[in-house]
Amino acid sequence: MTTTRDAERYGDDLFAASRSDERERLEGLADAFDPASRQDLLALGLDARWTCLDAGAGAGTLSGWLASVAGSARQVTAVDRDTRFLDHLADAGVRVVRADLSDPAFDPGRFDLVHARFLLMHLRDRKEVLRRLASWLKPGGLLVVSDSLAVGGETSPHEAYRRTVAAYWRMLAETIGSDRHCAAQYPRMLAELGLRDVGLRLHAPLAGHHSGFTRFLTLSLGQSRDRLLAAGLPADVHREALRHLADPSARELFFAMATCWGRAPAAP
Repeated sequence: MTTTRDAERYGDDLFAASRSDERERLEGLADAFDPASRQDLLALGLDARWTCLDAGAGAGTLSGWLASVAGSARQVTAVDRDTRFLDHLADAGVRVVRADLSDPAFDPGRFDLVHARFLLMHLRDRKEVLRRLASWLKPGGLLVVSDSLAVGGETSPHEAYRRTVAAYWRMLAETIGSDRHCAAQYPRMLAELGLRDVGLRLHAPLAGHHSGFTRFLTLSLGQSRDRLLAAGLPADVHREALRHLADPSARELFFAMATCWGRAPAAP
């Protein structure tokens, strides 16, 4: 019997950092969403005096930006299970920590900002990890979590793209436990954790129009090819979906980034 602990997780094989095109895939994602993330954080009052935790920091682009805003780069901690794309940040003074956020023994300290993007949706124990993220806030601290909210791809009029996207989400759920709709529950979950001033904002780039998002999507579907075909998607359908994304006139939704936030109660 396969236990949750033994089950495949994001990055074990699928989307592993060791893949030759994984950095490019993550950089495409960052190119698509970093501007919106930066805008949201600044609008929420990001301050140079804050201590910041970037949980599941990935390519490190947000960690690096936070360090540029902070009064000292040493105020920023970047955490990931695989830090090969983060290690360069240590030269700039960012505290880079290789750790499993699902490990109950891991405790990075307390922060004014705890940020996690495209992390929780890929964790089977996301509710517990979200609770732990909130527990790392200082009194009055801000928790900001962003995840995919699938929209449009599974209803696209382009048959090959529609079938490939539907197969992709199904494969992620069955393989690593991803939930493409969990972000819709974050406002309720943050309120139940006792956070205040809870809010939500959506950002939805278009594949075909936004080059970084198109690159991310194309590489994600490309890395998933063997899994998708093994699950029954015809090879010609997968090939036609990628051909469609390469068409400069393509305009397709895939997911929106749902960013939710809440503040810990201030000290009495």
